[in-house]
Amino acid sequence: MNFHYALVDDLISREEFEKRVNERMQASGGLLDENAAALLVVTDCGRHHLQITGIVPGPSIVSFFGKVLSAAEPEEFTRRDGDTGVRATLLLGDASGRIEVTLWDEKAGAVAEIEPGEVLEVIGRLAPRGGSVTALALRKSTVLIDCPVETERTCASPVGTGDLVVRILGIGEPREFTRRDGTGGTMTTAVIGDRTGTARLVCWDPAILATSAAGDTVRISGARGAVKVGGPEFSLDDRGSVTPTDGEVEVEVRVTPATEVTAGECVSLAGQVAAVHPPRSFQTRTGERSYVQNIDLADESGTVHLVLWGDQALLGLAPGDVVRVYHARAKEGRDGGTEVSVGRGSVLLGAGEENEEEIVFQGTTVPSALGMTIDNGVEAYLLPIDILPGQEVTVTGTRRGPRIVPAAIEPVDIDRHALEQRLEDLTGGTP
Repeated sequence: MNFHYALVDDLISREEFEKRVNERMQASGGLLDENAAALLVVTDCGRHHLQITGIVPGPSIVSFFGKVLSAAEPEEFTRRDGDTGVRATLLLGDASGRIEVTLWDEKAGAVAEIEPGEVLEVIGRLAPRGGSVTALALRKSTVLIDCPVETERTCASPVGTGDLVVRILGIGEPREFTRRDGTGGTMTTAVIGDRTGTARLVCWDPAILATSAAGDTVRISGARGAVKVGGPEFSLDDRGSVTPTDGEVEVEVRVTPATEVTAGECVSLAGQVAAVHPPRSFQTRTGERSYVQNIDLADESGTVHLVLWGDQALLGLAPGDVVRVYHARAKEGRDGGTEVSVGRGSVLLGAGEENEEEIVFQGTTVPSALGMTIDNGVEAYLLPIDILPGQEVTVTGTRRGPRIVPAAIEPVDIDRHALEQRLEDLTGGTP
């Protein structure tokens, strides 16, 4: 009875709950046991057990039945205050979907008594960003649930126990992070896709993706999946793997028209760059230098504002570029309206992918309406990086259409004769 009272303890007192349960048992003429009567009282109070797909973020606790698909061993971790904690995870499923349940500290030891295939009744609270339920209480149940232990997983249905076969759409640069216990680590994010859509892949060991590249078809084993506020996401540590596999995976996504982008959604877009603002640099909370750029993307329905972060801001976009954006999050803009944030966990493709070549180019940095350029008096290229104007530099990098994405920039000494010759070329010989 105490188990079910937790579902309504914010609505009625324990004494009132026990009274209603006893009344239900007496009215049934002995047909209801205490558990069945308690469930009916919970329903009378407006609370009921949900299907897994019906679990959504909210202030109330939730209850549901789920078949155990897998149970992970408890793991110790260090909290911010230095204390040691313990957590364990269960993967539960029903006919509607799958969800991860997290057990903390003393509750984590319960996984030793839980076997795959058993059915649990769970009372818990969904994490604020979604993806998993924190168990407040759970117990074994005799309820029958039709849910196979081995389940197919896709980008649209990330929670399950099977392997994942996908195409890699893009891989970000490794970046450092600090754990709660103060130790450092390195992670890499990627965007993957299949016939059901796209998802974010977070690798806590960059070596897992070291031999992979955008466009590869791979099999991912041992990943934990969740549906979060920013869309489907997989997390992979050194116990998992990413291996090449034969065949092609067709990525099918719903492209959202520009005028139908809604804040809070994870969207994919396709269109033509209509306007570009020069990228600018800023300092992150960790003291690192990063970049941000604002552009407008147009399609047949209209335009939508995009904010590009990090490496995405250094692609050197120009009006007229045809691009595709995968797995980006729409949100309310600071100045009103809706904007799409394209950063970690998103990928922008198409800009200058054709005719890409390595180049070494010397010239002077000159500002323009599209951003900084490098000009040698005969040719000029966009230089998508934050650099002072008027500098004579040699840029080594990759030319993509009208832009050079620099790998290295070195200052050069100005030769007076060469400068006079360039001025003559620029003025056409006119004094």
